[in-house]
Amino acid sequence: MSLVALPPALRALHKALTVHDFQKSSELYNTLLDDADQPPVADQHVTNLANIFVKYNAHEVLGIHLIHGHFKIPSNAVMLGTNFDESAIRWAKATNIDSLNAADIHGHIFVLAENGLCAYEYQDGPLPDLSSVGQGFLGKFVEYIVNNNLTSLIGLQVLGCGHKQSTMFELILDQGTVMLDASIAKNIVPTRVTGWQFESVDGNPRVCAHNETHAGMTSGNHKVYNAGKPLPKLENIEQLKDALADVGLL
Repeated sequence: MSLVALPPALRALHKALTVHDFQKSSELYNTLLDDADQPPVADQHVTNLANIFVKYNAHEVLGIHLIHGHFKIPSNAVMLGTNFDESAIRWAKATNIDSLNAADIHGHIFVLAENGLCAYEYQDGPLPDLSSVGQGFLGKFVEYIVNNNLTSLIGLQVLGCGHKQSTMFELILDQGTVMLDASIAKNIVPTRVTGWQFESVDGNPRVCAHNETHAGMTSGNHKVYNAGKPLPKLENIEQLKDALADVGLL
Protein backbone atom coordinates (compact mmCIF):
# COMPACT_ATOMS: atom_id res chain seq x y z
CA MET A 1 0.00 0.00 0.00
CA SER A 2 1.34 3.40 -0.92
CA LEU A 3 1.84 6.01 1.77
CA VAL A 4 0.08 8.48 -0.52
CA ALA A 5 -3.18 6.51 -0.11
CA LEU A 6 -3.11 6.87 3.66
CA PRO A 7 -4.88 9.62 5.55
CA PRO A 8 -2.05 11.97 6.60
CA ALA A 9 -2.69 11.49 10.33
CA LEU A 10 -2.12 7.74 10.00
CA ARG A 11 1.28 7.91 8.34
CA ALA A 12 2.87 7.70 11.79
CA LEU A 13 1.75 4.07 11.85
CA HIS A 14 3.18 3.30 8.42
CA LYS A 15 6.51 5.13 8.47
CA ALA A 16 9.65 3.19 7.63
CA LEU A 17 11.05 1.74 10.84
CA THR A 18 14.62 2.46 11.86
CA VAL A 19 17.06 1.25 14.53
CA HIS A 20 16.32 4.49 16.38
CA ASP A 21 12.61 3.55 16.53
CA PHE A 22 13.47 0.13 17.93
CA GLN A 23 15.77 1.58 20.55
CA LYS A 24 13.05 4.00 21.68
CA SER A 25 10.60 1.09 21.86
CA SER A 26 12.99 -0.91 24.01
CA GLU A 27 13.45 1.98 26.43
CA LEU A 28 9.71 2.63 26.51
CA TYR A 29 8.80 -0.98 27.25
CA ASN A 30 11.01 -0.99 30.31
CA THR A 31 9.08 1.95 31.79
CA LEU A 32 5.66 0.29 31.58
CA LEU A 33 3.64 -0.71 34.62
CA ASP A 34 2.39 -4.24 35.09
CA ASP A 35 -1.32 -4.52 34.32
CA ALA A 36 -1.98 -5.24 38.01
CA ASP A 37 -0.57 -1.80 38.84
CA GLN A 38 -2.71 0.08 36.32
CA PRO A 39 -5.98 1.69 37.51
CA PRO A 40 -9.32 0.49 36.08
CA VAL A 41 -10.45 1.69 32.66
CA ALA A 42 -13.88 3.25 33.08
CA ASP A 43 -16.60 1.69 30.93
CA GLN A 44 -17.66 5.17 29.82
CA HIS A 45 -14.26 5.81 28.25
CA VAL A 46 -14.45 2.52 26.36
CA THR A 47 -17.94 3.41 25.11
CA ASN A 48 -16.87 6.92 24.09
CA LEU A 49 -13.88 5.57 22.21
CA ALA A 50 -16.12 3.04 20.45
CA ASN A 51 -18.11 6.00 19.10
CA ILE A 52 -14.94 7.61 17.74
CA PHE A 53 -13.62 4.41 16.15
CA VAL A 54 -16.92 3.63 14.40
CA LYS A 55 -17.52 7.23 13.33
CA TYR A 56 -14.18 7.25 11.51
CA ASN A 57 -14.45 3.65 10.29
CA ALA A 58 -11.35 2.64 12.24
CA HIS A 59 -12.91 -0.29 14.10
CA GLU A 60 -12.11 -2.92 11.47
CA VAL A 61 -8.35 -2.50 11.77
CA LEU A 62 -7.70 -0.68 15.06
CA GLY A 63 -8.63 -1.16 18.70
CA ILE A 64 -7.48 -0.02 22.14
CA HIS A 65 -5.16 -1.72 24.59
CA LEU A 66 -4.35 -1.39 28.26
CA ILE A 67 -0.77 -0.07 28.34
CA HIS A 68 1.34 -2.52 30.34
CA GLY A 69 4.48 -4.60 30.45
CA HIS A 70 5.51 -7.63 32.47
CA PHE A 71 9.30 -7.65 32.79
CA LYS A 72 12.43 -5.79 31.79
CA ILE A 73 13.84 -6.61 28.36
CA PRO A 74 17.48 -6.22 27.24
CA SER A 75 18.46 -2.80 25.91
CA ASN A 76 19.17 -4.31 22.48
CA ALA A 77 15.75 -6.00 22.15
CA VAL A 78 12.10 -5.23 21.40
CA MET A 79 8.95 -7.26 21.91
CA LEU A 80 7.94 -8.93 18.63
CA GLY A 81 4.80 -11.04 18.15
CA THR A 82 4.06 -13.82 15.68
CA ASN A 83 0.73 -15.57 15.07
CA PHE A 84 0.39 -19.34 14.70
CA ASP A 85 -2.40 -21.86 14.03
CA GLU A 86 -4.66 -19.38 12.22
CA SER A 87 -4.09 -16.78 14.95
CA ALA A 88 -5.18 -19.11 17.76
CA ILE A 89 -1.75 -18.59 19.31
CA ARG A 90 0.27 -15.36 19.43
CA TRP A 91 3.79 -15.62 20.77
CA ALA A 92 5.53 -12.33 21.62
CA LYS A 93 9.10 -12.41 22.82
CA ALA A 94 12.07 -10.17 23.41
CA THR A 95 13.91 -10.17 20.08
CA ASN A 96 17.36 -8.80 19.34
CA ILE A 97 17.15 -5.56 17.34
CA ASP A 98 20.03 -6.65 15.09
CA SER A 99 18.01 -9.66 13.92
CA LEU A 100 14.99 -7.62 12.79
CA ASN A 101 13.99 -7.04 9.19
CA ALA A 102 12.20 -3.70 9.42
CA ALA A 103 10.42 -4.32 6.11
CA ASP A 104 8.63 -7.40 7.50
CA ILE A 105 7.27 -6.04 10.79
CA HIS A 106 5.02 -3.22 11.93
CA GLY A 107 4.02 -1.47 15.14
CA HIS A 108 1.37 -3.42 17.04
CA ILE A 109 0.64 -1.41 20.21
CA PHE A 110 1.32 2.33 20.38
CA VAL A 111 1.52 4.73 23.28
CA LEU A 112 1.40 8.51 22.97
CA ALA A 113 4.88 9.75 23.89
CA GLU A 114 6.51 13.18 23.81
CA ASN A 115 7.24 12.98 20.09
CA GLY A 116 3.98 11.35 19.02
CA LEU A 117 2.93 7.73 18.74
CA CYS A 118 5.61 5.21 19.67
CA ALA A 119 5.23 1.45 19.37
CA TYR A 120 6.23 -0.59 22.41
CA GLU A 121 5.36 -3.91 20.80
CA TYR A 122 5.69 -5.08 17.20
CA GLN A 123 4.07 -7.73 15.02
CA ASP A 124 5.54 -9.60 12.08
CA GLY A 125 3.97 -9.21 8.65
CA PRO A 126 2.72 -6.18 6.73
CA LEU A 127 0.57 -3.47 8.23
CA PRO A 128 -3.12 -3.96 7.33
CA ASP A 129 -4.70 -1.55 4.88
CA LEU A 130 -5.59 1.63 6.77
CA SER A 131 -6.81 3.57 3.75
CA SER A 132 -10.49 3.23 4.75
CA VAL A 133 -9.93 4.95 8.10
CA GLY A 134 -11.48 8.39 7.99
CA GLN A 135 -9.52 11.63 7.95
CA GLY A 136 -9.16 13.07 11.42
CA PHE A 137 -9.43 9.80 13.33
CA LEU A 138 -6.02 9.88 14.95
CA GLY A 139 -6.46 13.52 16.00
CA LYS A 140 -9.77 12.71 17.70
CA PHE A 141 -8.32 9.65 19.41
CA VAL A 142 -5.33 11.58 20.72
CA GLU A 143 -7.53 14.50 21.77
CA TYR A 144 -9.75 12.17 23.79
CA ILE A 145 -7.00 10.36 25.67
CA VAL A 146 -5.13 13.62 26.38
CA ASN A 147 -8.23 15.47 27.61
CA ASN A 148 -9.16 12.56 29.87
CA ASN A 149 -5.65 11.89 31.22
CA LEU A 150 -5.52 8.45 29.63
CA THR A 151 -2.19 8.67 27.79
CA SER A 152 -0.45 6.32 30.23
CA LEU A 153 -3.43 3.94 30.41
CA ILE A 154 -4.85 3.44 26.90
CA GLY A 155 -2.82 2.68 23.80
CA LEU A 156 -3.75 2.22 20.14
CA GLN A 157 -3.60 -1.35 18.83
CA VAL A 158 -3.31 -2.53 15.23
CA LEU A 159 -5.60 -5.54 14.98
CA GLY A 160 -4.17 -7.09 11.83
CA CYS A 161 -5.70 -8.69 8.78
CA GLY A 162 -8.34 -11.31 9.41
CA HIS A 163 -8.50 -10.59 13.13
CA LYS A 164 -11.00 -12.64 15.06
CA GLN A 165 -13.47 -11.17 17.51
CA SER A 166 -12.87 -13.92 20.03
CA THR A 167 -11.42 -13.97 23.51
CA MET A 168 -7.65 -14.38 23.80
CA PHE A 169 -5.95 -15.15 27.12
CA GLU A 170 -2.50 -13.68 27.79
CA LEU A 171 0.00 -15.59 29.93
CA ILE A 172 3.52 -14.61 30.91
CA LEU A 173 6.55 -16.61 29.84
CA ASP A 174 10.22 -15.94 30.52
CA GLN A 175 11.03 -12.81 28.46
CA GLY A 176 7.84 -13.23 26.50
CA THR A 177 4.08 -13.69 26.52
CA VAL A 178 1.71 -16.09 24.83
CA MET A 179 -1.91 -15.43 23.90
CA LEU A 180 -4.21 -18.42 23.52
CA ASP A 181 -7.63 -18.43 21.93
CA ALA A 182 -10.31 -19.39 24.43
CA SER A 183 -11.29 -22.30 22.17
CA ILE A 184 -7.98 -24.08 22.80
CA ALA A 185 -6.94 -22.83 26.26
CA LYS A 186 -7.29 -25.04 29.34
CA ASN A 187 -7.00 -24.47 33.09
CA ILE A 188 -6.92 -20.68 32.77
CA VAL A 189 -8.59 -18.08 34.97
CA PRO A 190 -9.13 -14.58 33.48
CA THR A 191 -7.80 -11.78 35.68
CA ARG A 192 -8.08 -8.49 33.77
CA VAL A 193 -9.26 -7.22 30.41
CA THR A 194 -6.35 -5.78 28.42
CA GLY A 195 -7.78 -5.22 24.92
CA TRP A 196 -11.02 -4.03 23.34
CA GLN A 197 -12.40 -4.19 19.81
CA PHE A 198 -15.39 -2.33 18.45
CA GLU A 199 -18.01 -3.01 15.83
CA SER A 200 -20.86 -1.28 14.05
CA VAL A 201 -24.28 -2.89 14.38
CA ASP A 202 -26.95 -1.29 12.18
CA GLY A 203 -24.76 1.80 12.13
CA ASN A 204 -24.46 1.96 15.92
CA PRO A 205 -21.15 1.57 17.77
CA ARG A 206 -20.83 -1.43 20.04
CA VAL A 207 -18.03 -2.73 22.24
CA CYS A 208 -17.29 -6.34 21.38
CA ALA A 209 -16.91 -8.98 24.02
CA HIS A 210 -13.53 -8.57 25.69
CA ASN A 211 -11.07 -9.74 23.10
CA GLU A 212 -7.86 -9.79 25.15
CA THR A 213 -7.65 -10.76 28.79
CA HIS A 214 -4.67 -11.22 31.06
CA ALA A 215 -4.98 -14.59 32.77
CA GLY A 216 -3.49 -16.87 35.38
CA MET A 217 -3.36 -20.61 35.68
CA THR A 218 -5.91 -22.34 37.88
CA SER A 219 -2.95 -23.31 40.05
CA GLY A 220 -2.75 -19.63 41.05
CA ASN A 221 0.40 -18.82 39.11
CA HIS A 222 0.43 -15.79 36.84
CA LYS A 223 3.65 -16.82 35.13
CA VAL A 224 3.65 -20.12 33.24
CA TYR A 225 7.18 -20.94 34.38
CA ASN A 226 8.23 -19.68 37.79
CA ALA A 227 11.72 -18.63 38.80
CA GLY A 228 13.74 -21.38 40.39
CA LYS A 229 12.45 -24.12 38.11
CA PRO A 230 14.26 -25.30 34.98
CA LEU A 231 12.89 -23.43 31.97
CA PRO A 232 11.83 -25.49 28.95
CA LYS A 233 13.61 -25.04 25.65
CA LEU A 234 11.45 -22.70 23.56
CA GLU A 235 13.14 -22.25 20.19
CA ASN A 236 10.12 -22.82 17.94
CA ILE A 237 6.35 -23.00 18.08
CA GLU A 238 6.24 -26.79 18.41
CA GLN A 239 8.43 -26.63 21.51
CA LEU A 240 6.22 -23.89 22.93
CA LYS A 241 3.04 -25.90 22.34
CA ASP A 242 4.60 -29.01 23.88
CA ALA A 243 5.70 -27.00 26.91
CA LEU A 244 2.22 -25.46 27.33
CA ALA A 245 0.63 -28.90 27.01
CA ASP A 246 2.99 -30.26 29.68
CA VAL A 247 1.62 -27.75 32.21
CA GLY A 248 -1.98 -28.36 31.15
CA LEU A 249 -2.67 -25.13 29.23
CA LEU A 250 -3.31 -26.78 25.84
